[in-house]
Amino acid sequence: IDGMVQPDAGEVEIGETIRIGYFAQEVPDMDTNQRVIDYIRDVAEYIPTRDGKISATMMLERFLFDSAMQYAPIAKLSGGEKRRLYLLKVLMEAPNVLLLDEPSNDLDIPTLTILEDYLDSFAGIVIAVSHDRYFLDNIVDRIFAFEGNGHLTQYEGGYTDYTEALARKGGAVSEGQSIAVGAEKKKSAQADWKQNRPQKLKFTYKEQREFETIDDDIATLEELLEKLDKDMEANATNSVKLREIMEQKEKAQADLDEKMDRWVYLNDLAERIEAQKSEK
Repeated sequence: IDGMVQPDAGEVEIGETIRIGYFAQEVPDMDTNQRVIDYIRDVAEYIPTRDGKISATMMLERFLFDSAMQYAPIAKLSGGEKRRLYLLKVLMEAPNVLLLDEPSNDLDIPTLTILEDYLDSFAGIVIAVSHDRYFLDNIVDRIFAFEGNGHLTQYEGGYTDYTEALARKGGAVSEGQSIAVGAEKKKSAQADWKQNRPQKLKFTYKEQREFETIDDDIATLEELLEKLDKDMEANATNSVKLREIMEQKEKAQADLDEKMDRWVYLNDLAERIEAQKSEK
């Protein structure tokens, strides 16, 4: 699609107004001596959005690069932070067509949440190849499934809608099948077995990572709320500061409530997965 590999036959036509942004699995080489802010400003100083122009500095903050990190050399960043910076660079190119190749690989949960929020308001087209079912459910409204023997089928909706559509057709998503590339169909008996066997419960890649970190996230939010309570007591006579702290507390409480809901869901799923294993 991006022209990096030429087709064996036929042509790819790209419209004059199309601006493609390609987020690859591998982070391209960076000048590690360059400052984080300059890496982004080399692309653009501002990015147009539905809410108006946003500066490079504001976008960096949105993608969890505080002022200290913005003026640090890229060499100081971790591998995950470099991937997040690369993602931001692609978005700062202001594309109207985004190609995302396994975007959830090596991105932490906060970055994935920011990306999903950004894509919610993205005015262009997003084409993503991913094995992260949760991510697909959150961002896509159409799926192209490679179902073997060179057969490509279009389904409306996200991943869950896709599996439900398959169920209505009398099929099932087999473990070896991918939204990106479907394996060749096996012998008919094996195919029938895969279609009729019960669906296995398991974490998505993102859910597994979230399950591993959610206890620490909840503890951090609880500590923050305790600190904000103390700050409120210390600033009881400062109405301006008090209002600011109360807003921070409301947000932290909302974040904690959301995390607790996810904790209940993930732990319930973990228990059902363990129960499924013990039945073998």
